[in-house]
Amino acid sequence: MNRTCPQHPEADTQALELRQATVDALALLHKVRDDLQTVLREEYLREETPIEVWVPLESAVETIGAVLHRLDAANPVQQPQFGHTTDCPTPRQGQFLAYIGEYMRQNAGGVAPTHAALQRFFGLTPPSVNSMLIRLEQRGFIRRVPGVARAIELVIDPALIPPLDQPFRF
Repeated sequence: MNRTCPQHPEADTQALELRQATVDALALLHKVRDDLQTVLREEYLREETPIEVWVPLESAVETIGAVLHRLDAANPVQQPQFGHTTDCPTPRQGQFLAYIGEYMRQNAGGVAPTHAALQRFFGLTPPSVNSMLIRLEQRGFIRRVPGVARAIELVIDPALIPPLDQPFRF
């Protein structure tokens, strides 16, 4: 299945609503788990509560924790920080992602481009390249390892990355 990004963000309203509902549900689950853990820490409640009630409460906290862990593992991409709610890159972000992907395919070591290579290809300043990489990471399109040079991993669905508008060059 080859997905494409909608030209108009409102075209993907159902996906946005589902994503927001998931975020809201996760927040509620975290709150319920935290509230139950707080109650379970109260010694006087432990003494006054029958074991038949206490054991299911402890089990509920463990189950909610396990569910949250599985959901977090299945969806490592966090909610964007700048209010972006679409899963599609902007045209400029798409070009950056396309270049990074092509660079990694054509480079024998499969490593990502340097900031200097991105600057040359796009004719940008170092702060502009760094800003774009930060935005790509915040939107969940790439992963970077702090302190490791050229440690960029594309985590976006490759079908959502457009072709390069200009010929590739190192």
